[in-house]
Amino acid sequence: MVSPLRFDPHGRTGGFLLSGEMTFRTSVPAIREAASIIEAAYTPLQFDLSGIGRADSAGVGLLIEWQRLAARARCELRYTNMPKTLESIMRVTGVLGMLPVD
Repeated sequence: MVSPLRFDPHGRTGGFLLSGEMTFRTSVPAIREAASIIEAAYTPLQFDLSGIGRADSAGVGLLIEWQRLAARARCELRYTNMPKTLESIMRVTGVLGMLPVD
């Protein structure tokens, strides 16, 4: 069973805890949800990825697309608590140093 990606307000203003899966099957709704958050943002955003249970290369695609959306909206977006799976895929594909990851 696919666990949809959720964005729950978390911690400081502009913080969101992401939970669920970052996979091909969850990517389209996740792009829409993140786009609405980014477009409405009035403060820098932080996506905490500590609640991600499963991720594949589509998850890396999501991170890149969200950065593109944020740049277009002139919104600062940072990622925290990167899951090892995503970090490994990013390292292999050469994307790791290109995204704002804490």
